[in-house]
Amino acid sequence: MACEACAMRDGQGLEVTNASGDTIAALDFLNEEWLRYGNRLAEFVAVADKDERTPMLQLMAACLTLSMDAPDGEAAGKAYLSKAKKIAGPNEREKAWIAAVDAWAARDADRALGLHLDMATQWPRDLMSAKMGQLHAFNLGNNEALLEIADRIQPFNQANHYVWGMRAFGLEQCHRIDEAEESARKAVAMNRDDPWAHHAVAHCLETRGRMTDGVAWMEGLSDTWATCNSFMQTHNWWHLALFLIDLDRTDEALDLFDKRVWGVWKEFCQDQVNAVSLLARLELRGVDVGARWADVAPYLKPRLHEHYSPFLDLHYLYGLARAGQASAVTEMLASLEDRALQAKPFERAAWVETCVPAAHGLAAHAKGDHAEAARLLSQALPTLQSIGGSHAQRALFEAIHLDSVIRANWNDRALALLQAGDRFRPTVPATKRWLAAVYRKLGRAEEALACDYQAAQLAKQYRGATT
Repeated sequence: MACEACAMRDGQGLEVTNASGDTIAALDFLNEEWLRYGNRLAEFVAVADKDERTPMLQLMAACLTLSMDAPDGEAAGKAYLSKAKKIAGPNEREKAWIAAVDAWAARDADRALGLHLDMATQWPRDLMSAKMGQLHAFNLGNNEALLEIADRIQPFNQANHYVWGMRAFGLEQCHRIDEAEESARKAVAMNRDDPWAHHAVAHCLETRGRMTDGVAWMEGLSDTWATCNSFMQTHNWWHLALFLIDLDRTDEALDLFDKRVWGVWKEFCQDQVNAVSLLARLELRGVDVGARWADVAPYLKPRLHEHYSPFLDLHYLYGLARAGQASAVTEMLASLEDRALQAKPFERAAWVETCVPAAHGLAAHAKGDHAEAARLLSQALPTLQSIGGSHAQRALFEAIHLDSVIRANWNDRALALLQAGDRFRPTVPATKRWLAAVYRKLGRAEEALACDYQAAQLAKQYRGATT
C-alpha cells in the first residue's frame, strides 16, 4: 500500500512521494491556478498547512510565499522548505526541487535558475518548475534562459496552451516579435482564458507601436481577468493604460489607475510597481496626478531595506521621491549602497553598475536636477537589463532619462534619442511633439513644423478611431 502511495502521479504524469488522492488534487489545482494567475492560491496553502507527509505540497507552498518578495513571505517560505526537508524519501525530482527552493530562499537566484534549467530537460512535463525557472530568469534579466526553458519543454507539451504562452513571452523578450505574437495568439486560440498569453500579445503590439490594435486586443479579453490574482489583473490593465497614453487618451489611462491598477491589493509589491510606473508615465506626458503619490507612498516606506531585486527597489525609491518623502529616499539610497557592497559576482552588474547610479539619478529627477539625473541615468542604462523586469517595464527608466536629457537642454543627445525612438515606433504623437520642440531649440524650424504636422495627423487619426 505504501509503495502504491509513493508511485501516485499528478496530472502531469509526475510521481509524487507520499501522495494521496487529495494531495494529487491539490497539486493539480495549484498547477492550473498558478499558470492562469488565478486568485484562489490561498486555498492550496491551506491544504499544505495541514500536511506533514508530502514534500511537494510544502515546496509549492514555499514557492508561493517566496514569490511575494516580502519579509513575511520569505519567512513563511523558509518554514515550508524546512518542513519539506524533514520528510523522508523524496524522489529525484523532489530532491532537485528542494535544492532549487533552497537556493531561492538563500537569494541565490542564479543557482536556482540553473537547477530549473536542468529540470526542464529531465522533467519537461513539470510545468511548475518551468514557470519558476522563467520567474528567476525574468528577475535576473536573462532573456536567453527565459526562452531556453520554454524551448526545452515545448516538444513535450504541444497541446498545452500555457506552454505556448510561456514560450511567446520568452520570444518577445528575445526580440523575436513576429514568432512571439504567433505563439501567443495560438495559445489564446486554444483557450481564450490565458491572461499570460494576452499579456504576451500586448508586449508585441507595444513594441511595434500598434496602439489601437493593443486597445482592441486587451479590451476584448478583459472580461476574463476578474478571477485573476491582483498582479495579473493590475498588470494587464496597466498594459492597456500604456496603449491609451501613447494614443493621447491620458484621461482614460488615469481612470484605469483609479479603478483597475491601484487598489486591488495595495500591500503587494507588484501592484505597487504597476502603480508607480503608471503614475510616472502619466506625469511624463504632462498629466497632473494630484494626491495619488501620497496614497502610494505609505505602502512603499516599509520596503526601504528589503532589496529583493533592484527592479523593485528602483520603483519604490522613485515613488517615494515623487511623494516628497525626502528622508525615506535618503535612507533608501544609503541602504542600496550597502546592498551593492554585498553583491555576489552574478549580480554585480545589477546592483553596483546599474541600481546605485540609477537610484541616485531617479532621486535627482524627482528633485528637478535634470542634468545630474541625465548624467547618472546615462551611466546606468547600458546595463539596465540586468535589473530584471521586461523591456516594457524598464522603458520607464529610459523615459525618465529622456525627460532629463530634454529638460537639461542636452539637445543633440535628446535629438538622437528621439530619432531612434521614432524610427522604432513612428506612431506615437508625443514623440513627434518632443522632436518638434528639440528641433526648434536647434534652430531647425522646417523639421519642427514637419514633426508638428505629423503629430497632429496622428492625433486626428486616433481621435477618429474612437468615434
